[in-house]
Amino acid sequence: MYELDEHTPYRHARHQSTPLPLIQRGLAFHEAGHTVLGQLVGFTCERVRVHPITRDGVTGWTGATTWARSFGSYLDVAVVCGAAGEAADLHQLAESAETARLTVAVHDKEMALGVLAAAGVQVSENGPAPDGGLAWDHVMATAKQRVDREWDRITAVAEALLAAPDFTLTGAQAAQIARITT
Repeated sequence: MYELDEHTPYRHARHQSTPLPLIQRGLAFHEAGHTVLGQLVGFTCERVRVHPITRDGVTGWTGATTWARSFGSYLDVAVVCGAAGEAADLHQLAESAETARLTVAVHDKEMALGVLAAAGVQVSENGPAPDGGLAWDHVMATAKQRVDREWDRITAVAEALLAAPDFTLTGAQAAQIARITT
């Protein structure tokens, strides 16, 4: 199971003047990127949400996508878990620099690199892929292409997430909204 919960809240000192709805919107698109791309390659999403979190006495907002199981290639794992959110941020940046800059998430890449390392897959963060491994620039390029192609689905899930009373959707709800057969 991959759960993207263990990271720093986004509403901290550098974003204190940013209206909370903008932070929530940026996070919704980030998580929708993970959710839609994951479900399209066969990952089983249990839940996607945007929620408040308190760490070290600071309350902020973050997002989380929880997977029951995953399928596919190591490239799919890297794209979905490590790059999809950032690619959605970059796509959103083209539409609204105001929200996309709020959700830069190094933790996604770090988590994906950890999962891949545990599976024995080498990833080059700069330069060509090692034999049998992946190059991070290829992972990001793939994520950007998939996000661009699926932007309407990502937008539908993000908007539904924002409209949900508790900013939470089940994986089945997200799949239905995105018109993905699971």
